[in-house]
Amino acid sequence: MERCDFSAVIRIISQYISAANALNQCELVYKMFEVFADENEDFDFDNGQVCRWFKGVKPISPRIVQFYEDSENAEQLASSIEFQILPLMYDAPMAAQELNNLVINDVSISENKRSELNSNFNCENNETIANFISSVLRFSMTRFFVKREQNQLTVSGTLSPVASERIFDGVVPKPCKHFCGRENELNEMHQLLSKHKKVFISGIAGIGKSEFVKAYASAFSKDYTNILYFTYPDSLQKLIADMDFSDDFASDNEQTRFQKHNRFLRSLKEDTLLIIDNFNTTASDEPVLDVLMKYNCCIVFTTRSRFDIGQTYELNEMSNIENLLDLSQKLYPETANTREVVTQIIETVHRHTLAVELSARLLQSGISEPSELLHKLSECGVNPETDDKIKIIKDGKSAKATYYSHIRALFSLYLLSDEMQSVMRYMAFAPIDGIRGRLLAKWAGLSDMNYINDLVELGLIQENETDKISLHPIVQEITIADLNPSISNCRDLISTITSLCTLHGAELPFAKTLFNVIENIINRTKKDDTDLYILFLENAFEAMEKARYLNGMQVVIREIEMLQTDLTPNDTALLWDFKAAVEAVSSNYQKSVEYSLKAVELCEPEENYLLAANVNQNLGYYFHQNGDLNSAKKYLEQGIAYLEKYKNLNHDFIAFAHNYANLISDCGEPLKAIRALKKCADMVKSGMSDLCVEYADLYFDMGVIYLQNGDKDKSEQSLGEAFRVYNIIFADDVEALF
Repeated sequence: MERCDFSAVIRIISQYISAANALNQCELVYKMFEVFADENEDFDFDNGQVCRWFKGVKPISPRIVQFYEDSENAEQLASSIEFQILPLMYDAPMAAQELNNLVINDVSISENKRSELNSNFNCENNETIANFISSVLRFSMTRFFVKREQNQLTVSGTLSPVASERIFDGVVPKPCKHFCGRENELNEMHQLLSKHKKVFISGIAGIGKSEFVKAYASAFSKDYTNILYFTYPDSLQKLIADMDFSDDFASDNEQTRFQKHNRFLRSLKEDTLLIIDNFNTTASDEPVLDVLMKYNCCIVFTTRSRFDIGQTYELNEMSNIENLLDLSQKLYPETANTREVVTQIIETVHRHTLAVELSARLLQSGISEPSELLHKLSECGVNPETDDKIKIIKDGKSAKATYYSHIRALFSLYLLSDEMQSVMRYMAFAPIDGIRGRLLAKWAGLSDMNYINDLVELGLIQENETDKISLHPIVQEITIADLNPSISNCRDLISTITSLCTLHGAELPFAKTLFNVIENIINRTKKDDTDLYILFLENAFEAMEKARYLNGMQVVIREIEMLQTDLTPNDTALLWDFKAAVEAVSSNYQKSVEYSLKAVELCEPEENYLLAANVNQNLGYYFHQNGDLNSAKKYLEQGIAYLEKYKNLNHDFIAFAHNYANLISDCGEPLKAIRALKKCADMVKSGMSDLCVEYADLYFDMGVIYLQNGDKDKSEQSLGEAFRVYNIIFADDVEALF
């Protein structure tokens, strides 16, 4: 008997979407919940998260459930299904019939509820079908969640295990809707990969390598048990560690995740294809490359570099001019009427795919006439010989050549307004796999999406799957070179991110994107406002520490160290405190104590009592973890003294209460510890709420201390109060309690 839950309902809907209209899981969910997405800019439809919903191992987000419980929004859901989903189906009435059968056969649904749902079953037209599907979908989301058991994977036999049961990201994006030609190249690529297993697709930037490999995955999907797609971040170690596995734990550090993930990837066989896009590095800079080359599975890298290992497939300009004219026609309908001039434009930009696309979009915008554009592009420089178009420098990296100047010329011809230039600067910090457009608009303080949408129309911003947007690497390089993003001219975005990093007590649903943007700001901006930049770095570190994002923490520390001459004594104290926190992530508390002592020594309490309280509290915690209870007590009490001068209930005070209570309990004074926790809990209840995690955590600690001292009755009372609050807060995700 199949249970009528979200996993079952969405699977039936997915099965009836035609192959021609196939969507990945994120795209399907986004189209279905488009109204929710429009009104919740900060919500990120993460591939791993959505995959868990589809498989039934996690409940759908309560924010979505609550949104569609509203009757007006419920009508909007039915409308989204009618106009966004049903047109994609090859037999919508049959899909509704299967959902009706699902409801009828689910004995866990009461007779009354079954009758209520079935009363909406009507296949007369798309509107009635959508209303029925919507009612079943909303029921499946709101009912009590029962986790589905996942298949236990084995690695024996001749085929790979099904990776989607273990890896929740790595979904292959669909190729661009304007992709055309390359049939011969796709077949050549397949033959080469079948023979050699490891292939580097090489070629100049903008020639279409990423779209080519996506098209390959689509064309030959039936030849593989698994196809996994990832964009290269800055190291293979990070790429593998950041994969979203079903058995990851929040407490796993990067090395643990890498070892676990690498072990599984090594078990995959030749029927698995791993795609690593934008692998623009060198063999000497990537020590983990040798590890991947020993995998049994097939691997494709797209790259601008040259490698001496594996096989290289050179992707060149399209030989058939008709394919490029077709591309131009799709973007500029007047191509057929101006064929001769457009052909000359295509030849002038050396049949460079991105240049052809931008040229067509520029013509369609009406900013430039074909003959005028041809003249401007011809002025970029003398046409190079074929072998001069790409130059090779040390270790195989390709240098910019004439294609770059053509793109740059096109970029300048757009005559972007000041507002559009600002958006392009912000986009220079976007992760290579994209950012939600509405999220970027919110962070940048934009009142609407107009400027972003205009830049998408012009082709300067790429629109990816769902509503994510990104810059092509060449456009990103030109934006950085010509628009010079800096701390001052990107102040609105950087100030917003600085504030976001100070949020306490709530998980950031967009943390991964946020941290990527922070690292890109560090790497790509001119640092012309040191005070704001130091504040930005310090707040970024705190957010990364909370998320245990060790790599990012180390990046921030290295950057602050480069600003030593601009640091105040308190800034320097905070730097040592950050170094101590990094050591604590690896449980190296002896080193943490050493660094934290320097932080306490440098700190100037009169300038910042809260900072003084924090560094003393942290030092006390490290001493406690290192077994020196007397020193721990000394610094914790000093921290409390500073915090009382600060005179403000905040999350630092609550952290103090936990650490101090644990220490006093270990020192043999459990009642004193409980009094401290109870006092703090009362302050939280009056100053914040008794329905927050902080309040529940305090009572949980009280219950544990009571239990350790044999008072079972009071332990049950305290733990009961803690779980009363936990059950309310984590009603949608019981696993979060453990």
